[in-house]
Amino acid sequence: MSSPGARGRGMSGPGARGRGMSGPGARGRGMSGPGGNWARQRQEQDTKPIEMAQQTPDGRQIIYKGPPCATCGEMIIGQCINALNKTFHPEHFVCTYCSQPFPGGQYVIHNDEPYCDRDFHELFSPRCKVCGDPIKDKCINAGNNLFYHSNHFCCFACGKPLTGQKYKVLEGTEEIYCIPCYGKRVVRIDPEAKTCHYCKKPIIGEYILLQGQYVHPEHYRCEECGCPFTGGNCHEYEGNLYCLVHYQQLLHKICAKCHKPIVGRSVTALGKVWHPEHFSCHTCNKTFIGNTFFEKDGFAYCDEHYQVLFGEICVRCNKAVSVGGIRFLDQMYHPEHFQCTSCHKPLSQSNVFEWEGKPNCKSCYMDLPSAVRKKMEKKKRKEEKAARKRRKVEEKERKEKYLS
Repeated sequence: MSSPGARGRGMSGPGARGRGMSGPGARGRGMSGPGGNWARQRQEQDTKPIEMAQQTPDGRQIIYKGPPCATCGEMIIGQCINALNKTFHPEHFVCTYCSQPFPGGQYVIHNDEPYCDRDFHELFSPRCKVCGDPIKDKCINAGNNLFYHSNHFCCFACGKPLTGQKYKVLEGTEEIYCIPCYGKRVVRIDPEAKTCHYCKKPIIGEYILLQGQYVHPEHYRCEECGCPFTGGNCHEYEGNLYCLVHYQQLLHKICAKCHKPIVGRSVTALGKVWHPEHFSCHTCNKTFIGNTFFEKDGFAYCDEHYQVLFGEICVRCNKAVSVGGIRFLDQMYHPEHFQCTSCHKPLSQSNVFEWEGKPNCKSCYMDLPSAVRKKMEKKKRKEEKAARKRRKVEEKERKEKYLS
């Protein structure tokens, strides 16, 4: 049926309302027409932040006044919270530790700072010695920083509650006992009890008699490593007891390389004692048995590595010169490498000529232009003259120093 006033599904007309309806009066999702635009504009306005009016309707300027927030420092307009002689925005008055609002508005003050109840107890309340949790209500202080929940304050031996009862703390421990259990725990020492030679405390029960001295069984151990003595593995040295290994280390010489006792042959060098197989080159570990070694900064070196590291190098082959080297112009040569630079003939120190800092034989030197040779000879005479002058000055200084 259809009529201007009908309402329901499938109905149409100016007054129709429901899904799929259209017309000036339609309302709902997907609306169109003047009414739809107005709804969208209203929704956008609702989501925008409210702007404070700057003027009155008649044009006068509005001046806002309010106290500053103790947290953010900005002016508070509207609701505020007064606490701790300060003013806060409601959303800025939170726990100092967790920065969360206070449940039920309840907070605890510590050092002029607000804390929620949970964080205050976690941070500042004493903790129970038994369970380790913070104590929020009734706390029992047994002294020496021993705090307990009332239901955890019990005898360490029998478990009897001690709240309102007499108790004692065992000396040297944190154990709390009721009076009967404390009497059983404390052992009365016989005046004739033996005294331990090591710890100087009374011996109650078993003991060991060692060279006329009484000792606790737990003290019958190696002074160095603490291992117990078994099967006669006990040796005395200067009043202390040692196992066989450490006793040998004290009696025998210790190898400077492996740090173990030396039993048998040894080598003494560099102020130390070595196993023969451990006295070797610091660089290549080659042993020196029957060989010569060289010392440098407390270390031993074989001939090869000593010359490589600390000796002089032949300028021709770049290898170390151990013995018999020839020095020419502050440079070192092996005898077989001291040759003429031009013709490579062997040279002797008495028959060598210098050209451009290199050794030459007389034949090759004479092949140089005469002008070059004259220049070299003139330079050589100047150097010899300067050397003689330096020697005279040094000789004069030595004489003056001797006479003074």
